[in-house]
Amino acid sequence: MSHPKPIYSVAQLLDELGSKGFAIDEGVSSFVVSRLPEKELPLYIRILAGFGATIASFFFVGFLWLVGLIDLSNEESLILVGILFVAGAIALQRATGHKYTVKRSFFIQSSFASMCIGKTLFVFGLQQLMNTGWGATVGLLVITCVTYPVYRMSIDRFLSSFGVLLSILINLSLDHDVRGVWELVFNGFFFAQFICAAVLVTHGKIKREYIPLSYAFILSLCMSVLLSASGIRFGFFAETALKHPFIINMVLTGGLIALFAWVAGGFNKLKSQPLALASIGTVILGSITAPGILLAIGLMVLGYAKHETILSITGVLLMPLFLSIYYYNLDVSLLQKSLVLVGSGIILLAGRVYLKRKGWDNGGASCAQNS
Repeated sequence: MSHPKPIYSVAQLLDELGSKGFAIDEGVSSFVVSRLPEKELPLYIRILAGFGATIASFFFVGFLWLVGLIDLSNEESLILVGILFVAGAIALQRATGHKYTVKRSFFIQSSFASMCIGKTLFVFGLQQLMNTGWGATVGLLVITCVTYPVYRMSIDRFLSSFGVLLSILINLSLDHDVRGVWELVFNGFFFAQFICAAVLVTHGKIKREYIPLSYAFILSLCMSVLLSASGIRFGFFAETALKHPFIINMVLTGGLIALFAWVAGGFNKLKSQPLALASIGTVILGSITAPGILLAIGLMVLGYAKHETILSITGVLLMPLFLSIYYYNLDVSLLQKSLVLVGSGIILLAGRVYLKRKGWDNGGASCAQNS
């Protein structure tokens, strides 16, 4: 029976090595410990803090406007005041300290609220100055690039990065200059996001600071697929509906198979019977289904492989949504849709029985035995 291996922090590991007689230079030890990322609060607390600070920032901007301290029609003033608020947010964060106290919590909330106010004013001012929706994208990109390395708050890094990607997506959908080539531009944008997300998620040497950026790309991919599907399903952005989603399907199909290989430990593992069947099933699924279903499956697999619960939950929540959209948009009668649903259920149940009989339902160990 195997026993779980002890888990050490970096500081504990250095102490343990020192107690075993390994010579570790004190300067090296201090450098390693100093490079450790700050311990952050749990995810749900960060989300609540983000919502609270964002709401507070909008109310504060409204207050400044009502009392006449800012002029929303003066672009230069908005940009300057925004920069001052951003600088103040960085200064507040540096003054928080490292102990979790009421003072530190207040400073963090105030810092994040100040950062939201500064970025909002800066982006709004630059958008007015450029007099185009792309001005907001440029403003978000500039302020995110400037603050990302120095403002070490993951929720801000995530929201700012996602804001850049979302603004690009919205501008692509509303810009009349790209109407004629919208599908080509959208596919290119989707592919670029997919490559960036794949590198950030699977590369072993990506720094921890870029984890919020990887989540931003993943969420933007979800929004991109939702936008393209909503034009068909709900009538929003009707002109942006993908007439030929096979390109997105090809990207996601190839990505899902590559994800199988990455999780298993290399493309040579795809020769094993379980993964070979999974790859064949993915190709078949990619040829007959909508992109959203493939994306949801990929998120569940990725979340399971990286032990990231948030990714698995996102995939689970998106799956019924994309399935509903897919079945609703089938150009068949209601009776035929019912038969398709029944047939899909039978196939899934048969697949489950087959996996159980083969012993492949016990996780990675059974797959490793078949490799």
